[in-house]
Amino acid sequence: MNKLGKTVIACAALVCAAAAPGPGGPLTLRDAIQLSLENNNKYKISQEKVNESRLRVREAWGRLWPDISSDATITRYGADKGMQSLTEGQYNIKFVKCSLTVNPGVFYNTLRASQDGQVIAVNDQRRIQAETTIQTIRLYYRILLTGEIITLRTDSVKALEENLRVVTAGYRIGSFTRLDYLRASVAAANEKTRLINARNDHLSAKAALNIHLGREIDSPLDLDRGAITSTTGQDEAIVKWTDEREKEVLTELTASSLKNRPELIQIKSKKEALVHGARAGESIYLWPTLYASGSYGMNRVDSKETAQSTGVLATDYALYQIGKVLSPAGWNPNWSVNFGAAYRWGGLIPIDPYHAKADQLRSQAKQTDLELDDFVRGVRLDIQQGLLKLVSASSAIRSQKGNIESAEESLRVAIIQFKNGMIDNTKLLDANVELASAKSMYVQALYDFQSAKAELNRSAGYEYFSY
Repeated sequence: MNKLGKTVIACAALVCAAAAPGPGGPLTLRDAIQLSLENNNKYKISQEKVNESRLRVREAWGRLWPDISSDATITRYGADKGMQSLTEGQYNIKFVKCSLTVNPGVFYNTLRASQDGQVIAVNDQRRIQAETTIQTIRLYYRILLTGEIITLRTDSVKALEENLRVVTAGYRIGSFTRLDYLRASVAAANEKTRLINARNDHLSAKAALNIHLGREIDSPLDLDRGAITSTTGQDEAIVKWTDEREKEVLTELTASSLKNRPELIQIKSKKEALVHGARAGESIYLWPTLYASGSYGMNRVDSKETAQSTGVLATDYALYQIGKVLSPAGWNPNWSVNFGAAYRWGGLIPIDPYHAKADQLRSQAKQTDLELDDFVRGVRLDIQQGLLKLVSASSAIRSQKGNIESAEESLRVAIIQFKNGMIDNTKLLDANVELASAKSMYVQALYDFQSAKAELNRSAGYEYFSY
């Protein structure tokens, strides 16, 4: 086999391996959620923002670290009179130079603002994780829902086509009227259209989930078909809830949401960050700025070898001795330490820009209070509506189970009576439609039940209902 043929076979094997389901069987809901988080770019960005927020906190702490450096300078002098006339210049080497400047109020509030920013980033990651999870759950169950509807529509089309065949044969020999024939034909055609729509919905849901999982749009999906019908008995327990129990769950979920919901924590932290930002601006004129500096090094002075004589021996000798003190020979060590404080009293004037900046941040903090109030109201409404949807879906599941049995029995009796000539084709069609409707409502109730649980978990801020 040539090299090209081997390459083609290897690529085909890789494609098949990627398309095949995992060794554990169908893709479970939790595996789908994990896969969606691993391939969601928004979630990856949120992780990087969390890391960025940690670095901002470290940057704030770094304000307490002194600026450490070293330097070397060469200075040359040129003077006819005075002390500088005694030297040609000097060399300075600073082995270590340290300086630290800090405003206590600015440092503290900047640090707190950066910590609030980290809380915001962490909860933004939680928010995106929750949104990704609920979107995965919806798409996963949507595929299962449309798959079940396809099965129902396929069975219904077969039954209606068989009915159309019997009616057509009877119409030709005069056993059925033209109206019966037209009704059977229309019913079969309508059901075929519904089947086509169900298949399109199924393909659209699969494409959406593939994109959500970071896969190719037409990648095969093997899902756990039993997941949508697995209610773990929760539907039966929820149906038995009393009004008092429902109120208790509503209160519990609301309290949990106000404590754990990432959006609420973000809004609260945003307000705190704005307040600390305003206080940091005000600290410019409320707190003194402290500073300290120090250095250690060596210097050497270049003394002039000859100096002009004053003509007075005593004066020349005195200048010589001063030169020895002020310009010692060789390299000489030196060090210095400085401490001080500066107060920016000009910041007390109302027209100072720091006043306006602080006022702006406090205005934004007030806006955040209003935003928080609206969000809290929305959370309570979401939880109440979610509970109503959950209870309604639980009741629908319970009622439709028995309703399907009744509809199946009704269709069985209708078929027997139709064959015996006891009823006309219209009643047989009605019985078939009622069975398809009962099954569709049951599957829809299962989808609504699972979706309601996911939405309530998101509203509560943690997994209150298992899935």
